[in-house]
Amino acid sequence: MPVMDYESREEFEALLREAYELVPEVADQAGDLVRLGQAEPLGIEEARRVLTAVAEALRDSDRAMADPRTRSALSGDLSALIDRVAAARDRLTSGEAPSVRGSTDRMQLASRENVPVGPVFPRPTFHGRQVAMNQGFVRVRDIGLWDQNERLEIHLAQFRQQEGRSPRSEELLDIMLSRLQLPGVADDQRDDQFKILDLARSIAANGVRRPPIIDLDGTLLDGNRRVAACLLILDSSEFGAEEKRRAEWVFVWQLTEHADDADRDAVVVSMNFESDNKEPWPEYIKARKVADAWQEMLEVLPRIPTQREQAQMKRELSRRFALGPDTATVSRYLKMVAWAQEFEDHHISRRDRDPYEVQHRASRYFQYFDELAKGERPGGVAYALKEDDRFRDLVFDLLFDGKFRNWRQIRDLKYVYNDEDAYDELKKAREADDIDDGQEHLDNAVSIARLRRGETRSLGANTRIEQFVSWLEDLPVSAFRDTIRPENLRKLHRALALVSKQVEAVLGGSGD
Repeated sequence: MPVMDYESREEFEALLREAYELVPEVADQAGDLVRLGQAEPLGIEEARRVLTAVAEALRDSDRAMADPRTRSALSGDLSALIDRVAAARDRLTSGEAPSVRGSTDRMQLASRENVPVGPVFPRPTFHGRQVAMNQGFVRVRDIGLWDQNERLEIHLAQFRQQEGRSPRSEELLDIMLSRLQLPGVADDQRDDQFKILDLARSIAANGVRRPPIIDLDGTLLDGNRRVAACLLILDSSEFGAEEKRRAEWVFVWQLTEHADDADRDAVVVSMNFESDNKEPWPEYIKARKVADAWQEMLEVLPRIPTQREQAQMKRELSRRFALGPDTATVSRYLKMVAWAQEFEDHHISRRDRDPYEVQHRASRYFQYFDELAKGERPGGVAYALKEDDRFRDLVFDLLFDGKFRNWRQIRDLKYVYNDEDAYDELKKAREADDIDDGQEHLDNAVSIARLRRGETRSLGANTRIEQFVSWLEDLPVSAFRDTIRPENLRKLHRALALVSKQVEAVLGGSGD
């Protein structure tokens, strides 16, 4: 039976798309027929059959036939389409289908998970160019990593200079996984320069979400990192059997036998130079998702979990959210969310602010809560905030108003808390209506605290005691009543009581 040459087939597909767009209500039915028509070269009689089936599907739609313009299109336009395809008989070749470029090396696609092998429809566009592709599954170990990938240009040139040859497939994988060390790579990049491990954890949890693109012979045009991540999953003891099964086969798009160099260039440029404008979730949102899941796990338990049980629960959460086997991120998120909730409660309940405005601020300054959560022992930031509600409220107000220049200033709060003058500057920062004035007062508070901290470190015990005693003796008695805060009086009293016992023990033994 005669079949269409490439030019006629292109026209046939264009005609099918034209018919397909006539009535959107039967898009699914017509789309299946169009995909059937694209899957293999069609003879003229088969083309007529497909087009006739499309027409019948359209006519079976009551909603479509209710429109007089649609009825006219179905009776006129589709017939014209069929006649135009029939007129293409002059351009038909005889005998077998067109030869396939590189057919001896063609990588065969497989059907899996109820997804048949077939054309990608509608055709994807790369760099303004429509490129015909087929879809299906291939075994990951059958895909060769692309040794012409520009991402690896320096590494590959360096390897060729050292070894006098191009890397083998397993060596290329070692380069991408940072197993094969090359001189000049920064120390902070030696562990996972191409961020393959993070990607592998995401794929282990969710599968490969964007299909790699391969040439007819299986050469990768896009997706080197995704394939490398799948290979890492298969070879690493970090991942379980189900995760390895998920990574063993990958859904791909494959260029057809008609692809040319312009098609390949369009794919490479589009996938590597053009941004898909995807914006990752803010960490505030991700952390809240983890915290919500943690609460759900706690609510179904009959009792408070032990530390060992909590550790196991955190490992489960870390895997669920593709955060890896280390639970540090989960623990950090839980602490940050707890402080964010205190921040939100303060401004909603006590400051009577709009809840959504408060949540926006919490999201904007979310990284600051990581610093606020550190130092739960005496002398730490978290300890100071928990010890003194007024100090905590002061810090929350400053944070909401944007008075902190950066999150590093949070670390110095533990020194500000113990310094009267620095504390006063912090209060002035909150009272300032102008944000620049407020930031200047906060800078002063931090500077005072740092300076005093430096002086304290440089002094010996005798000098410190002499200075403190001299300051205490010069202090007016009224200051204990009017100036010093009650919590500081209690601290002073505890410290003096402790020192008194030590002094009596030492001096009593010496006879002084």
